[in-house]
Formats: sequence, C-alpha cells, structure tokens
Amino acid sequence: MSFKIRKINKNSFNKQLILPLTFKSIKNRENFIISSSNQSAIQLIENSNYWQKETNSIPAAIIYGPKGCGKTHLSNIFKDNNNSIYLDDLLSFNLDLINKENSFIIDNFYPSRVYPAELVMHFLNRVINSDGSVLFLSTLSPHMMDWGLEDLNSRIRSLISSEIKIPDDVLLYSFIVKYSNDKKLFLSDKHIFYILQRVERSFENIIKMIDKLDYYCLEKKEKVNYKTIRAVFESLSLR
Repeated sequence: MSFKIRKINKNSFNKQLILPLTFKSIKNRENFIISSSNQSAIQLIENSNYWQKETNSIPAAIIYGPKGCGKTHLSNIFKDNNNSIYLDDLLSFNLDLINKENSFIIDNFYPSRVYPAELVMHFLNRVINSDGSVLFLSTLSPHMMDWGLEDLNSRIRSLISSEIKIPDDVLLYSFIVKYSNDKKLFLSDKHIFYILQRVERSFENIIKMIDKLDYYCLEKKEKVNYKTIRAVFESLSLR
C-alpha cells in the first residue's frame, strides 16, 4: 500500500526541546492541547468578562481556521462553561425558541443555503435583544465572507475574531511524544518521523492515530514497529 509522503526538515527539530504544551480536560476528550496556534482563541472563550452584556454590546465572536485545527473541540469548553445550544444550520431552528440569556454555538458558519443573510441578521438581533451570546465557528475569516447585506457584513466583520492555525511539524512532534508517553506507548524518533511524514497535520488525526496504535499493540500483543504503524494507517485511512 502506498502512502503520500510529506517532506520534513529534521534539522529544525531540537531534541532538547521543552514541550510547548499544556493540556486541558474537556467533555468527551481526555486532553486538549493548548499551544501558540490556539492560545488566543482559548483566552477569548474563557474570558468571562467579554461575554457579559454589561461590557460588550454584541457578545459574539468568531473562531476560524482550517478543518481539523480543533475548532469543534475548543468550542466544547465554551459549551460546558455556558450551557450553550449547538447549531449547524439556522433553517431548521425556530427563532421563537430563543430565551433570555441563551448561549449559542454556530458551526460551519459562512454564507450558504443553511445560513441565509436575512435569517442570520434576525437571529443576531434576537440573541442580542435577549442578552444572549454567540460563538461562531468557521473555516473563513469574517473579512472573507460576503453576505450580500452591507449591514450584516459590517456587523460580522466588527466582531472579535481569533484564528486557529494548523500546527507545524515541530509542535506535532512534541505532541506525539507527550501524548504517546502518557499512554505508555513509547515511540522512537524514527517511528515519530515516519508517522509525521504520512499523517495529515491536525491534532485530531494524531490523537486518532496514537489511540488506535495503542489499542492495536495491546490487542495483538505486539510492540510498535513499522508494520503495526502501517496497519493502523490502513485501518484509519489517515494518509
């Protein structure tokens, strides 16, 4: 079976690197990695002062970044803290159900059939007038969205936004070391580089890969080797 190999500059890795990681427990996820790529986003959602109507006339914000960068996992923290209602479209949601101080998470947010501009405007007005709050998740920055309504464009672009970037290879290397060690699954540098060159650069896929590798080795009673790693790649299609 062939794998797409990504070139990695191994000279950029410092073997004495202090892992630039902290972990946060969130619902349905044992660990969530906090790094420079998402630190501003997590500070935004955990800043309780920002989400108070007294300090912000429009308590809403946008977190954006490419698929797999951790937006949904990060929003789980916001959901837990605010008892938020999760929506991935507005067409099937009755705006009359918006109650005082409701909190919402709106996923896959960009101009589309399920987010028509006029409905988005009505939704925002209802939430704001009800002293509620909204966290928008998107693959697009606010300034890349064109809603076809100048008032809505202006409002969306005026919201505080935070970008989550795809982690670089050095950070992913550190994460693999930390996450696999926590599971008592000890990988050599060669194994780690082998994984890095073949897996999509996202924490989500790294976690799936290590979890599956750990389970596979325990089930088969085998040590980690290239054969077991290839078998896990094939079973997960993470290539």
